[in-house]
Amino acid sequence: MTDAMAKAQTVSQPAPLSDLRQEAVDHLNAIGVELTEAEKDLEALEKIGHDVSRLRERVEWGKNARKIILERFGKNGD
Repeated sequence: MTDAMAKAQTVSQPAPLSDLRQEAVDHLNAIGVELTEAEKDLEALEKIGHDVSRLRERVEWGKNARKIILERFGKNGD
């Protein structure tokens, strides 16, 4: 296979997340609700003296990943 043929095949295939189905958007929206609840739980744990810094980092990562996916692929999940 030549380089030109390999490039032609690569270009013709869609990106893995180029078209999110409604089911995926619904799932991402549900995750948004779960992340909001997780933040409330973390606040409660902090009030009783638990160190939740690592958990908070993970929740923030999840919120950011969800936001990027929805923005990048044209879906408004806010």
